[in-house]
Amino acid sequence: MSRPSLHLLPLAEARAVYEQECAAASGIGPRLAEVLDVRVAPGVPARLYRPTSGVVPVVVYLHGGGWVLGSIETHDRMCRELAARSGCAVLSVGYRRAPEHPYPAPVDDAECAVGWVRSIGAAHGLDAGRLAVAGDSAGGNLAVALALRCRAAGVPLRLQLLFYPVTTTDLEAGVDPALDGVVLSRDELESHQDRYLPRLVDRRLPETSPLDHAHLAGLPPAVVLVPERDPIKPQGVAYAAALRASGVEAALHTYSGETHGFAQFPEQCPRSAAALGHAADAVRSALGSHIRSDTKVK
Repeated sequence: MSRPSLHLLPLAEARAVYEQECAAASGIGPRLAEVLDVRVAPGVPARLYRPTSGVVPVVVYLHGGGWVLGSIETHDRMCRELAARSGCAVLSVGYRRAPEHPYPAPVDDAECAVGWVRSIGAAHGLDAGRLAVAGDSAGGNLAVALALRCRAAGVPLRLQLLFYPVTTTDLEAGVDPALDGVVLSRDELESHQDRYLPRLVDRRLPETSPLDHAHLAGLPPAVVLVPERDPIKPQGVAYAAALRASGVEAALHTYSGETHGFAQFPEQCPRSAAALGHAADAVRSALGSHIRSDTKVK
């Protein structure tokens, strides 16, 4: 890269750079039947991607960016692809970010999104009885936290779809030292964690470090997708194994040669299309989508 690691830039500049880089690299993506901006709670925007008319299942999506960066816009292409390929709606949540809004604010906002689907989703053609949660990187961490809250509240979920998720606050175990600095560095991960979890006590909670502190039995089945050359690959691999050990069905897909964040950029990363295809297949199977998308995917 020609720039410093984003955690070394002033926060506003880091966010702007990340937005610009994602816009330049991700491309436009497939056209859908409807793309609608909504609010799932005061101050919490979301974007609903509908691939077709009629009643459809829905995936609540939490974007990555270390709980600090990222937005609905940075993951627009990824959500369009997932909706188009699966035939299911995707609700992308613009949760409040750290450091202005540390834990538990982003998890609270994710929970509001599920509440929105269950309360008024039917008015938008969403079948709240066929619901999945998904996310990438730090968004994967939020998706697991959301799954834990749904289990506690008795809200049925059919799938956890996790792209290279953060599952532990233990960076000794959660970072492969041989890959430190390949797209992500341990220093950057530590900086993000410090902003999201400034209170050390919060780093030992099931919602923030599920691999170490959560009771996993009874969670919905999971599909975990990890790139081969990702410093935090061990976290996704270990989480899938821990789910299986707890009696939860968990599939693990590894993509050779790819690095952290690859699924966002289907025109830049050779294995991105395969990962999005595997993810869409899992969503379609779990949610029982039999509706053809009104769009065509390359």
